[in-house]
Amino acid sequence: MTRLNTCCFTGHRTLPREDISAIENKVRHAIRLLASCGFSYFLCGGAIGFDMLAERVIAEEAKENENVHLVLALPCRDQTGNWLKAGKDGTEPLREYMRLKAEAAAVIYVNDFYSDGCMKERNQFMVDNSTFCVAYYNGFVRSGAGQTYRMAKKAEIKIYNICDVIKSTENK
Repeated sequence: MTRLNTCCFTGHRTLPREDISAIENKVRHAIRLLASCGFSYFLCGGAIGFDMLAERVIAEEAKENENVHLVLALPCRDQTGNWLKAGKDGTEPLREYMRLKAEAAAVIYVNDFYSDGCMKERNQFMVDNSTFCVAYYNGFVRSGAGQTYRMAKKAEIKIYNICDVIKSTENK
């Protein structure tokens, strides 16, 4: 994995239900286009929501294209520690997380254990190791997706924001 052939993904944990299919289609299109341009490694952060959707699509594409590799950049080994405390909603994402983790070409732990800054460190790791970012960022400042988006802009890596694309097609 080199920075030149790596793309990171960032997005919100909650996605509008009515846009899920469009988001998935845009992610799939981006992966195929990036793979055709020489990108092979697709870094995702392992969170619920957009990350998990992107990871699932990347894993599917990896089965069709041997040059597509899902790489999980996880903030810490105990990332999912509180997922089940959320109630029944935590069970299915945890099962999907474990399945995708098993399908990943590589799993990188940025930290061993959770700390106040581990999510930010993971986000910075993904930006530092990518030359392209696929995002689903709706413009809200206080979010991990927003933080990663701003890091990518500051690093001057190219960003494809699916949220902007969907909004622009709705306004036509």
